[in-house]
Amino acid sequence: MKVTAIILASGKGNRFGLPKAEVKIQGKSFLEKIRETLSLAAVDDIFEAKYENTADMLATIRLAVKELKNKQKNSGFIIFPVDFPFVETKTIQELVKIHQQYPNAIIRPVYQNKSGHPVLIPAELNLEANDNAKGLKYIILNSGLPLLNVQVEDSGIIKNINTKEDLELWMPGN
Repeated sequence: MKVTAIILASGKGNRFGLPKAEVKIQGKSFLEKIRETLSLAAVDDIFEAKYENTADMLATIRLAVKELKNKQKNSGFIIFPVDFPFVETKTIQELVKIHQQYPNAIIRPVYQNKSGHPVLIPAELNLEANDNAKGLKYIILNSGLPLLNVQVEDSGIIKNINTKEDLELWMPGN
């Protein structure tokens, strides 16, 4: 089973002041940190979705998945927004392990009753379904596919970095 991680890195970072993919923490950009986390989790097929003119996250995901499906056969995609750089390796490993057992399920991590990112979607999820302008979550909830919530001890799945203040709040040790 081939799982590809799609790092969503299209944003211009208007609220942050620069593209979040380029923001550095501990000497590494968010993008480098996420790539390292994925590599340590043995996910070596990584796609950086850097489409400058997409309307929203779902449009970026649709383009990336379409491009990947034209090149290779995947069983699933780890949808990894670049503004979640604190996700731990063990969380990625757990998502992939569960995907191997349930390849047709949507798998999302949950920390202290809060779902977070990244989400692992099966290749069969119809991303072209009408989302009624509500995004991927709407498609997931209306797909008819099993949705597995995986309890993790990783607060990084809910640490969404949108501003410099968020980064200061969520830096390890804070």
